[in-house]
Amino acid sequence: MSPNTGAVAPITVSRARSWNTEPLSQHAGAWLAAAQKIENERIIVVSDAVQSDAYWQRESGDAMRTRARGFSTETAKLVNALNTAATAAATAAQDISAHRFVVLKYADDATANKFDVADDGTVTPSKALFTTLVARVGPALAYKHWEKLVTAAADRTTTLKQALADLLAADLRGESAILEAFHDVAPIPGKGGAMTKRDAPPANASVETNRHWWNSLTPAQREEVIAKYPEMIGNRDGVPVEARDAANRNRLPGMIVDAETHQQTVAAQYGTNSDQYKAATLKLDELKKVEEAARNPDGVKPDQRRYLMMVDTTTGRQTRAAVSVGNPDKSDHVSVTTPGRTTTVGSLPGMVGEAENLQSEARRQLELQGKDDSVAAISWIGYDPPLDPQGDGIGDIIDAGVDTGTTDRAAEGAKTLNQFYNGLEASHEGVQAPHITAVGHSYGSLTTGLALQGGEHPVTDMVVYGSPGIGANSPAELGLDNGRAYVMRADDDPIKWTQDGPRIAEWAPAAAPLASAVPIPGSGTLAGELVGVGVGVDSWQDNNNGGFGSDPARNPSFVQLDTRDQIATDGTGHSLPGAHGHSDYPRGTDRYVDGVEIPRVSTYNTAAVIAGLPENVIRAPS
Repeated sequence: MSPNTGAVAPITVSRARSWNTEPLSQHAGAWLAAAQKIENERIIVVSDAVQSDAYWQRESGDAMRTRARGFSTETAKLVNALNTAATAAATAAQDISAHRFVVLKYADDATANKFDVADDGTVTPSKALFTTLVARVGPALAYKHWEKLVTAAADRTTTLKQALADLLAADLRGESAILEAFHDVAPIPGKGGAMTKRDAPPANASVETNRHWWNSLTPAQREEVIAKYPEMIGNRDGVPVEARDAANRNRLPGMIVDAETHQQTVAAQYGTNSDQYKAATLKLDELKKVEEAARNPDGVKPDQRRYLMMVDTTTGRQTRAAVSVGNPDKSDHVSVTTPGRTTTVGSLPGMVGEAENLQSEARRQLELQGKDDSVAAISWIGYDPPLDPQGDGIGDIIDAGVDTGTTDRAAEGAKTLNQFYNGLEASHEGVQAPHITAVGHSYGSLTTGLALQGGEHPVTDMVVYGSPGIGANSPAELGLDNGRAYVMRADDDPIKWTQDGPRIAEWAPAAAPLASAVPIPGSGTLAGELVGVGVGVDSWQDNNNGGFGSDPARNPSFVQLDTRDQIATDGTGHSLPGAHGHSDYPRGTDRYVDGVEIPRVSTYNTAAVIAGLPENVIRAPS
């Protein structure tokens, strides 16, 4: 598929539930109003042209009237197109709303009757239903009735999936009718149908708006956007990944040249020891790291190709980027890994290497099961994680500690991450929705947890490791089914102390006399700060642990996975090294069997979840 091809995203229950047809109705009204305004102007122009015969004659007058007739003909076509498109949009809004109602009716009815409803429309009898049945008729009769429930679930699945298919058909009908309405409208004279930056939806547009806009462009217009205006789509969720990758690869060399020029300008103006020069150099180094991370190795296989899904130097305090190993639009299983504090795009090449290991391990486990499912693993640095102190002063240290100890950075990143998840579903090809796994490390697990609580999403599974908290106390709060939220924590991971409140509080009062001589500009002495921290701990813990939520590694609502040395459960009998400390979880092992690296147990577990093979995970001892 070429980068300019539009994707037909699958329709899922969650997409149906969040679908808002109001913008479509608004377009219909706007097109009707535009048609009326243009028609009024056309009538005036034609009338003036006809009347001009009385006072403007000869060749120039005839030429003007000929042009006026041509203008009238083309304008009439535009008015007709706008009216037709308005009717198509209004009809589509009604059609989609009606089919959406049917989908939600079937889904909600199944849920009300204690069936589980998967996002793709698959209905299965729930454990609660079986428990209710046992309580009413006893175990023996319950098993007899169970087959009837399975059959009933299959019937419900057929009905619900047909309703989803009908909703997709309604969407495509509406889109086709609107495009057909404008099919015969001539380009603006002198423009030749050329695109401009104003033609794109706003930067904060929904993924559905982005998808519909991209699909409305002609192949030539898509190629033009990629070549001339790559910044319009490079970071736009909902646009096909191949197009975003092509656009970002067009942008990046120019961004690096601009950064080099800026560095030289700053050096001449402020000197190479200035803060301005250091900032310019950092920006240049970050872009070069993005280039390195996105570079495809020689001889890379098609399903392991890297896709540059985002490069953004303007939104946050640091460069943001995302690279996928494998094409998520064409993959059955997709993972998105969000890193924690101190992470910058300087870490992106290493993260992409870990993503390659994750993809390879997930594929290996699938192949052992006789499955040829495809896998894409995305490294996402689309927010500003807390950083280390930016100076040596006590104020810098306190600022960095506050940054890490609050949920502000995670909450900001969660909005972008939720949009990114939904964009993966919107641009995905095929009828079946992708199986998406959200992966989070350290502070990135909090960002992941808040993203899953930030509205509708297509994520099925979550894996977090080294987590200080995810802001939730159950899978349901994350929009996940029971048994779909997994947690790993190494025994010697110091992150566990965060759940006891700031550890400084335990020794702050005792340390205060020793710190009485340490001044803090504008705020007294360090002793006062230490005692103040101790006073605030109880309120921190009472406030849902500062917004971090309960300790996920001690929460029985989440599936606890092992991080110690273990034996693989996939039948190979491989000895899997454990994870230690706070950063080992995704790292390689440099241990090989038949040329294939043996994964760490944490990578093995994460890959099993990504591959949709929960039976392979190694659970922690209870």
